[in-house]
Amino acid sequence: MKSRVMMYGLLIATMSGFGAMAAPSCGAWELQSDGSYWQQCVYDNGSQHCFTATDNKGTNSKEISCK
Repeated sequence: MKSRVMMYGLLIATMSGFGAMAAPSCGAWELQSDGSYWQQCVYDNGSQHCFTATDNKGTNSKEISCK
C-alpha cells in the first residue's frame, strides 16, 4: 500500500510540472525592409524575446535584441 501511495504521488508531481511548460505567446512573422522577417514572443515569466528569420515560417531563426 505504501509503494502505491508513493507511486501516485510521484505521478501527480510529474504531471503537475507539465502545466508550467506552456509555449510562449508569439506574434506573426513580419517582413522587414531588408527582406528578413522579425517576430516578438512573450514567455510565461513576462520576458520578451525577439527573433529574426529568412522567411515567414521562421526558417533559420535566431534570437536578437528587442531594442
